[in-house]
Amino acid sequence: MLRVVSVEGGGMEAGYDYLHGRLQRRIINFTGVFFLAAGLLLLASGGAYYGYSANAKSNLDDLAAVFEPRTVSSITGSTASNVSLFPGKAVTADAWGDPFVYEPAYIRQQSLLDGFSPIGESGVAISNIRPSTRILVPVIGVDSTITELSILDFGNSRAYESPDNTVGHIPESANAGEAGTSWFFGHTESPISREGSVFFNLQKVPEKLHNGEDVFIITDNGENQFLYRATTSQVVHQDDLNLDATPGADINLVSSVPRFVYDHRLVVSGVLIALR
Repeated sequence: MLRVVSVEGGGMEAGYDYLHGRLQRRIINFTGVFFLAAGLLLLASGGAYYGYSANAKSNLDDLAAVFEPRTVSSITGSTASNVSLFPGKAVTADAWGDPFVYEPAYIRQQSLLDGFSPIGESGVAISNIRPSTRILVPVIGVDSTITELSILDFGNSRAYESPDNTVGHIPESANAGEAGTSWFFGHTESPISREGSVFFNLQKVPEKLHNGEDVFIITDNGENQFLYRATTSQVVHQDDLNLDATPGADINLVSSVPRFVYDHRLVVSGVLIALR
């Protein structure tokens, strides 16, 4: 007697195993291609960032400048008070509340300088001044509050806190207007921590100094205002920055450069020239 053995079930299992194995091989191949592409992308991104970083650092010397101080000339008058609101094309409606925003930066600067009394070459002795709460650099559009920075204790190290959408003053340094050096820090930008970019335009100061343009810095403590003229700018590595003090009444504004690298510090220095 002949026995008939059914192979239908075995054939289906064999076909399933074949398809399953083929699918696995495709998944493995796709995964390999994906990781290869991702690796090449990361390698290309790393190379691009390294190239950008090297190029950006090669241009840091352009941020070093020296300006020869000149005698402060009297600046009076305000064109804002003479701006006509009619006809409408004279000034746009969004500037009605603050006509200064409609004016060029140098006009606003001239208006802000009105009323300052120049300090003689011999200087003046100023002490016991309240910390400033506002700082302006009109020609580059800086107008920010000032916060006294606290020292954070990390156990094995200590550091000043990072200024959050404000300009930070090192409280151990001189207050603005006092004899000594005042140190102020602000972010160029902070896309990750979102702590603002109050000193983004500080990078424009070196070029203005190169061109012999006046760059004035104004601090305000609610009672007095102090006028500084920017005299120099320099770039140092973040590890080489020292918070030095001088006997004169000086100011230093500090931000991080270059963009997206932030391992150097741009230091714009100025001297006290007037007050009101």
